[in-house]
Parts: sequence; structure tokens; C-alpha cells
Amino acid sequence: MALTEQEIAELTKVIENMTFSITLGGKKPERQKGRSLVEFPRDYIAIDIETTGLDPRFDEVIELAAVRYANGVEVERFQTLVKPWNEISEFITQLTGITNEMLADAPSIEEALPGYREFLGGSVLVGHNVNFDINFLYDLCAEEGLPPLGNDFVDTMRLSRRLYKDLPNHKLPTVAEHLGVTDLPAHRALADCLCAAGCLEAMRVYADTIGGIPEPAWTHYNQLADRIRPETSDFDPESPVFGKVFAFTGKLELFTRAEAMQRVANAGGVNGDGVTKETNYLVLGSTDYNAALKGKKSNKHKKAEGMILKGMDIQIISEGTFLEMLGEGTK
Repeated sequence: MALTEQEIAELTKVIENMTFSITLGGKKPERQKGRSLVEFPRDYIAIDIETTGLDPRFDEVIELAAVRYANGVEVERFQTLVKPWNEISEFITQLTGITNEMLADAPSIEEALPGYREFLGGSVLVGHNVNFDINFLYDLCAEEGLPPLGNDFVDTMRLSRRLYKDLPNHKLPTVAEHLGVTDLPAHRALADCLCAAGCLEAMRVYADTIGGIPEPAWTHYNQLADRIRPETSDFDPESPVFGKVFAFTGKLELFTRAEAMQRVANAGGVNGDGVTKETNYLVLGSTDYNAALKGKKSNKHKKAEGMILKGMDIQIISEGTFLEMLGEGTK
């Protein structure tokens, strides 16, 4: 029986992942990304992508957008939907408003990415929680043989944490509302580009009034899960794990649940046994992550999706993305 084009593409991806594991001992090459800047560039490109999830190994891009600014003023835009190999879930449609029908005639990532990469050039990139976008794009550019994405970048979430320590959270809608930004985010790539740029410009003005960007505060967190205590007090407040609440579901590949929770504690994060309104990240073991792609989800996973749709500050991530946040790379 002949394979369909989609089945061939999926099989190719599986073989490529197997080849990585065999030739590199299970390790994916470390990304040679640009510098994470804590400053306010005058010339930059605001970027955002919409995806079917947060792990570049399993998930797909469904929208690309970028807006170029010169001296803080918009001069050019790039935006396109991207047709994935697999149909998107009802959850992604509810979250973004993007439907399978909207994507039916969109270009593939192979068709859309070269123009997007050319648009970005060597510019400084700006985005909210932009590490996730850059990791996706970095890997895609490598897969497609495009110039490496070594651009320096500015994360407006990182700036917000420095400038507005009393905010209840640092999600883009919260920061935008606090700053009075009129271009509000909408889980669509172009809208989120405009919002992040608006936040950057508002933060620039505020930072000027207080004499610059404050140094990060070193804080100790004691709200850790039972039996898990940090093995160090030397936390990095710039780590994406620092101060965030993590829950886990499913079997992890690389370490036990207790070992994963210890890593969270050692990075200054907070562990939770279940998904609550305080949870920031639900980490799925690889078995659960792959099952979720086929519509099989744990109760924690379903609860977290419901909370996301209600606007709560929680993200569902894979074990690989969790490792990226810890700075250990994708294994």
C-alpha cells in the first residue's frame, strides 16, 4: 500500500530524530543563539510565531509575523499563515482563532520560512517570552539549510520582571494593560508583535524616568513541594524557571519526577503536586506529550488547557522545553 505524502513526511521526521540520537548519543547540537540583551534598541524587528505547541521536536508553526522598526517607528511588516502537516486541534483553534480551513491554502513552512528569514536579516529581535519563538525558528532554519538565527534579542518579559516587580504576573496581556498599550495581544502573531513593540516603547519611557533598568532582586522561595528543598541558595533570577510554579504529569524520559522537581528547586522555582491557579508550567512526560498529539490527554492536561482558555498564567510544555528552560539543552 502506497504511503500518502503526509505519511512520508511524518516518517522522514521520525528517521531524522532517530539519526540525531544515533550520531550524537541522544543529544541535539546546542543552539548557537545570539545574546539576550537587557536594553532598549532603537532599530529592531518585533517577532512572534503561533505554533501547535511549545516543543520544536513535535510541534509545528502555523503563523509567522515580524514588524520592522527604525528609531522606534514601524516601517515594514511580514505576516503569513503556515499550513502544517497535521490538522490543528480544537484547543489551538479556540486559543488562536486559526482554523484548519484558514490554513488549507497557506504556504508550507518550507515555502514561507526563507522569506521570513531574509526579512529578519541580522536585526536585533524583540518579543515577549521570545526564547520560545527563537528556539523554534533556530531549529527550523537549521533543518531547511537557511542562515543560522544568531540574532541578538530582547525579551520584553525579562524587562517587565525588572521594571514592574509588583505585577501579579508578566504575561503579555497583563503587561500591556498596565502600560496602557492599545495594540492588545490576541494569540495571533502580528497582533502580538505590535503589542510587544508597544510595551518595549512604553518601558523605554518609564526606564528613563527612574534612571534605567533595575538590577534583578535575589529572592528565596520557600513554597516548595513536600520533601524537595533547594540544594543551593545561589539562584539566577534571570532564569525562566526562577520564581515559577511547576507541575508534572506522565513519565519523564531522562530523570524521575523527584529529580525533575529537584532541578526546579535548585533553579529557584516552586514545585506543585497538582495543577492550580498558581501553576505557571505543566510539564508533560514524552509519553503524555506524544499521546496528546493524538487527542489522549491526562486530567491535569485537560485542566491546564481549560485554565489557559480562561486567561490564566499557565503554559503546557514538553520535557524537552523544560530542559531548555533549565539551560541543559534538548536531549
